[in-house]
Amino acid sequence: MITKPTPYPDEAALVEQAKSDPAAFGVLYDRYVDRIYGYALRETRDVAAAQDVTAATFEKALRHLRRFRWDQMGLAPWLYRIARNEIVQQYRRDKRLSPLITGDDDTSERSAGPHLWEARPIESAVLSGERDRALHDALGRLSAADRELLTLRFLEQLSTEDVAHILDCSRDNVYVRLHRALGRLREQLGAHEVK
Repeated sequence: MITKPTPYPDEAALVEQAKSDPAAFGVLYDRYVDRIYGYALRETRDVAAAQDVTAATFEKALRHLRRFRWDQMGLAPWLYRIARNEIVQQYRRDKRLSPLITGDDDTSERSAGPHLWEARPIESAVLSGERDRALHDALGRLSAADRELLTLRFLEQLSTEDVAHILDCSRDNVYVRLHRALGRLREQLGAHEVK
């Protein structure tokens, strides 16, 4: 089970401190580096590209931290937006990368690190693995926009408001798009069961 990232109550003060003391940025980096790397890895499906995206994200965040404003968005959506832009740049530079999750790739998010599924009894793990593979295949058949939206909202467990900031759209638009993307995912899962 994936746990939802918790907000940090001291984050605003820490960001303000980091604006004048770059060494304080290290705490923010430690808080978010694994999440941003995991997101980049799921999106690019390439370790080197994910490392490049992560490094560029934090380098740009540090460089532009003085311009960051809390009244526009929180730190997490700001970092994800930078990472998203870096991923787009990676796609433009390296055409062999395929956007988001692809159905023909045998790699799953399990490759990003150990998960609770590894500790389950074998029968449960096999059943869960089949469900995970069906979900992975169904996601692979969705459009890149649907996969990105579902990844940000459910795999990254960002709030609807944070997703709206990252995608630069309204919360209502996110709700509508999520509803439609989930409907298409259900259709794909249903088609998988028929086979």
